[in-house]
Amino acid sequence: MTLSQCLNVTFLLFFSERFGKSNPIMKKIAKLAMLFVSLAFATSGTPTDIDSLFKGKEFKLPPLDSSYRTNYNEADHAKVSAKDDGAFTLQFDAIANFDAAQARKARLQSQTGYDIQMIFDAPFYKLRGGLFKKKSDAEDKAREFALYNISAFVVKVR
Repeated sequence: MTLSQCLNVTFLLFFSERFGKSNPIMKKIAKLAMLFVSLAFATSGTPTDIDSLFKGKEFKLPPLDSSYRTNYNEADHAKVSAKDDGAFTLQFDAIANFDAAQARKARLQSQTGYDIQMIFDAPFYKLRGGLFKKKSDAEDKAREFALYNISAFVVKVR
């Protein structure tokens, strides 16, 4: 059924139903027209020219892989000496949706240049990046990101 046919039938249905309230014959015509439209849509399941263009090129989501989830491993970070405050990182966001967290992680990596870690702490995925030996350095970097409308706060790692 073409688009113009659908519009014609819709127009017919609208006016026959509107005027069918006062005329029982028009009400029966509207019901028959609705039956024909439903039959037309039921039998229109055959592929069209557009469907043949996309045959074999269907979009499939990639399978979930454990590499999408990164574990926060403290051994990967720089060694902290006794004279330092400890180790600090910036937390940019905490998101409950995994897909939204992945998208935000990619956006943050491109905006900040940091390797953003995604840590799952139920029920949120926390997005953290950067490693600083002094809290003041981390706070300075957070203020610098605030100038670019990237909100972050300092978290002590150990």
